[in-house]
Amino acid sequence: MRTSTSVRIDEDAKMIASEVLKQYGMSLSEGINLFCKQVAMTYSIPFELKVPTERMQKALKELEKEKENHLIQ
Repeated sequence: MRTSTSVRIDEDAKMIASEVLKQYGMSLSEGINLFCKQVAMTYSIPFELKVPTERMQKALKELEKEKENHLIQ
């Protein structure tokens, strides 16, 4: 049985993920469905999760500031 759901996804992540999945012959919906099936089958996240290093956190904050500055201008 199929069900419908709505998710909020960062616009850039959605665009990139859609393009990557397209290269595998999948739609974004199929990719999300695949992810959910893997979680359900393994009772875990199907990839390694890492806490960003301090250096990475700083770089991410700088990118967010740049993004905000572009939106303001």
